Amino acid sequence: MTGLPDLLRRMPYIIYGAAAVVFVWNLANQWFGMVGLGMYGTPGMESVAAFQKSVALYGAFVEAIYLVANGAMIHVLIKIHDKMKATAE
Repeated sequence: MTGLPDLLRRMPYIIYGAAAVVFVWNLANQWFGMVGLGMYGTPGMESVAAFQKSVALYGAFVEAIYLVANGAMIHVLIKIHDKMKATAE
């Protein structure tokens, strides 16, 4: 068996960092979109604004969890590859 490239070994950590960036970016993007529409602070629209905040947080969380799960899967596959390589030698 051949060794894995260094970039592939670092890929889970790159994905974890990307998950944090995507979470913040997605949340900020949706939040500023809501503020730009003028719903924030409008009388009578508090429930709509609260719902949109909840949707924004949920969407950002789902995207980040998806990326973290993919990074964890790659991490596990690398560990399995290393274990099989060790037993083959």
